[in-house]
Amino acid sequence: MNLSWKYLLWAFALTWVVWIPGTHLHAGEMILTFGAAGPALAAMWVARARDKASPQGRRRMGTFAVAALAALTVLEILPPGVPALQWPVRWDPWAIVLAILVGWIASAAWSSDGGIRALMGRLLIPTSWQWTAVAMLAIPAYLLLPAAIARVAGWPVVAPPHPNGYAALVWLAVFLFARNLLLTAVLEEPGWRGTLLRHLQEKRSPLTASLLVWLPWMLWHLPLDLTGGAAHTLAGWLQIRVIFLIPMTILLTWIYNHSGGSLFCTAVFHAALNTFPFVLPRSRPMLGLVFVWAIWVVIQDRMWRREYAAAESTQLRRYV
Repeated sequence: MNLSWKYLLWAFALTWVVWIPGTHLHAGEMILTFGAAGPALAAMWVARARDKASPQGRRRMGTFAVAALAALTVLEILPPGVPALQWPVRWDPWAIVLAILVGWIASAAWSSDGGIRALMGRLLIPTSWQWTAVAMLAIPAYLLLPAAIARVAGWPVVAPPHPNGYAALVWLAVFLFARNLLLTAVLEEPGWRGTLLRHLQEKRSPLTASLLVWLPWMLWHLPLDLTGGAAHTLAGWLQIRVIFLIPMTILLTWIYNHSGGSLFCTAVFHAALNTFPFVLPRSRPMLGLVFVWAIWVVIQDRMWRREYAAAESTQLRRYV
């Protein structure tokens, strides 16, 4: 069994063993979030190597403590599925267990296993501040610039509600971004980009590899989507998981390749994608510009060429 299929088998199994019974038993969002760790855990499993790296016990414990504490803070103030900040906190015991899991995954950047450290180090340590900035600011620019044009043109603009003022909206954005970073992107990116995309690009073009990542990534969400996780109608599901997820997958590949295989950058972009549409104004008719963006990226980078993938593969080896 090749690495891609081995990763997919473990990722689906580790996630669906939580999500399928969880959705049928109407488990809370906190419990279901454990399933989101499937891709990271699967990626770490298939990345294991026989060579041992030098022990970094203090760094691993420090990273674990910081990541676990940050995750616990976010989970208590803005629990999964809750749309508003919660204060005072309620100290959900499941939040403590989930925070420990996040801390353990993040701290694997200092694992004694050389393969796991090479994979997870790209999640913890940014290789390009330029592309980190692109990953952070691209989605706000994609939302705000068309919204400004739409407002000038007199077209409708959807603004997020802020009944408690703009300061409360800013704090919500901060915690929502942190939640999406720690409890979604950190748990998914080591698998989808760090393992599957990287392996597929060794023999396929970035465009083909992107589409081959999109399909299982979309299907992986099915247990949640069948219970209304993404949308409550077929049209809504198609819009989110098919129409918009394809260009976003291409853009994630673009960021991954140009940042030297940085999972830190793709995690930031993933978190931004899940955050800013809910806290920034947007013009719905102009959201389709994401296709223009993705097409420009494909043409600019000639992502249909396998030669491009080979060049990028050589570049990635300098970082891992």
